[in-house]
Amino acid sequence: MCVLLAMGDHQTWPAMAQEDRVVEMDTLNVRDVLYHLAGGGANGLALIDEVTNNRGVVLVDTKPAGWADATLEVIGQVTDLPVVTIINTNADEQHAGSNADYGEMLEIIAHENTAARLERSNRYGPTGVGLPTITFSDRHSILEDLDRIDLYFFGSAYTDGDVVVVFPEKETAYLGDLFPNKGVPVVDRESGGSALEFPDTLQRIRDEITGVNRVITGHGSFPTTYAGRGRREQGSNRMLSGFYTWDDFSDYATFVRVFVESISSAHVAGHSVGDAVSGLTFDARYANYDMSGAEDAAATIYAELDEK
Repeated sequence: MCVLLAMGDHQTWPAMAQEDRVVEMDTLNVRDVLYHLAGGGANGLALIDEVTNNRGVVLVDTKPAGWADATLEVIGQVTDLPVVTIINTNADEQHAGSNADYGEMLEIIAHENTAARLERSNRYGPTGVGLPTITFSDRHSILEDLDRIDLYFFGSAYTDGDVVVVFPEKETAYLGDLFPNKGVPVVDRESGGSALEFPDTLQRIRDEITGVNRVITGHGSFPTTYAGRGRREQGSNRMLSGFYTWDDFSDYATFVRVFVESISSAHVAGHSVGDAVSGLTFDARYANYDMSGAEDAAATIYAELDEK
């Protein structure tokens, strides 16, 4: 049986077990149509469009191959409408692996670099079902009014096609692998990513996007709220409990810049990767950041600098 768990002003549903694949779904606000999807290694979002002529679910990222059934199962607990639009925030398997499993009659939207990379990958076989059908270079918008979705590309970071997905009327943004969690950033150089450009890309996001209060990360833990766990904001921020805020993202952007600049300075000084990492210093607000990938990230920065 599927269990419904009420937690204050949002609810969570785990999908019924499909082998070991379980997607958890969380309402962002009571009576809203935007849902947070966790599981499969990457977070995603589902917006239920009930008002346009092309009624259906807009799915932000599809998780790895084989995760479509678990995703559809949990979405089916709140709507019987089909998935009609997919937004891929990059070409990574954890974000675009199940594209082909949602059928042929889909709009699939991605940045032009992501689309080109997916086509070259041959991930979806000879039919091409699952490849993006709509691409953009800088900006793209779909839907209107309360459900409007704005897509932005600000430059290379994890890959050369990372997209920010903003729901302006809901004051919510999904940053995918631009902000995977609170920790050392990961860069996929084979997919056009750049550690050296990462800080400037994040700065452009900070400068150009306004009105966002709630941030969904690409790989952050599932939010737990109002049960003695997780964030417990007060006053006007109470609805944001369990999710990151724009201030959290701003702090992360600062952390990435300090990290990249510190490692780059160590490279110029001729220090080893290990010494560069051991010499890192951050203020107290980053005490709980995950530093487990610091040496790998530093090695990536060194390799990129060596190519300049």
